[in-house]
This record gives sequence, C-alpha cells and structure tokens, in this order.
Amino acid sequence: MKCSYVKQIRSLIIAVRQYTGTQVDVIAYSMGSPIARKAILGGQCVDTREILGPPLTELIDTFLSVAGANYGSALCVVPIPVGTCNRRTGLHCESAFLQDINNQAKYEGSYVFSIFSTADEKVGFRTCGKPVAPIKGGTGYVKKDSLSHDQVMDTTHFLQMNFVSKHLPK
Repeated sequence: MKCSYVKQIRSLIIAVRQYTGTQVDVIAYSMGSPIARKAILGGQCVDTREILGPPLTELIDTFLSVAGANYGSALCVVPIPVGTCNRRTGLHCESAFLQDINNQAKYEGSYVFSIFSTADEKVGFRTCGKPVAPIKGGTGYVKKDSLSHDQVMDTTHFLQMNFVSKHLPK
C-alpha cells in the first residue's frame, strides 16, 4: 500500500469536494479500504515519510468499507518480506501501515460502515485473533455468512446504497 496510491485517492477526494462543494461519500473495496482510510487520515506515509497533510475527516459524509482488509488479511498470517504481506506497508496484521491507520478511531467520516463476510476467501474473516473487516469506532456493519470476497461487492448494492443515502442498512 504505497504512498503513491494513498496520494492518488487523497487527491481524488479533494477534487470531488472542490467540484461538488459538498461532503464526499467514499465506498472502498478490499485493499482499497485501508488505502482510502490512510488518504483520509493524512499524516506521514509509512514507506516514504512524505507528509500528506491534515485529516480530511470533515470532507467525508459516509465512509463504507466493503470486504475491506482493515486489520490485515488471513492470507498474510506469515509475513513475506516483499509484496502484499510485508510488515511495513502490507496486509500482515502487524504491519506498520495497518498499525498507523488503526491507532486512531472515528476519523474516516461522519458515518462509518462496513460490509463483510465470514466466508471471504481472500481477506478472510479473522487474523491475529480479531476480525479483519469491521472498523473500530464505526457507526455500524453488516456481516454476511456465506458470501465470497467478490460476492460481498457484487451482491450488496442495495445495502451500499442505503448506507450512503440513509445511513442505515435497510
């Protein structure tokens, strides 16, 4: 989860805000969830030490994590020095990147929701003894029991729309 990815998402959020003049709704999928959370959090990039700037919390109405790897991925139980599972910017549950975004709470927006599945085969359900998807301090979440990783994104459009438009799951 490179700083360059975080900066791209951060720039997009700022551009949408400047164009619309209203708060932005963010729907982040899979690995995009921790990247978007860091874009909103701001501060310093873990890999390059670049300064991103202050939090964008006030610009965000709803932040929705869909099948998000917010606390890592069960596939990264064994840290690999390079790639997706590394301990610096990867999805290992103890990576510096994940510790950075998870050491604070309630910065993602006015409303923070998560949709995830206990049957997620890519992110998994638990790693390092805790669930990987629900965001600490969030407004709410919906847990599905039989959806694959891709199905969480592809079959929950109604839930996603309700979280964004009504701030409710139903």
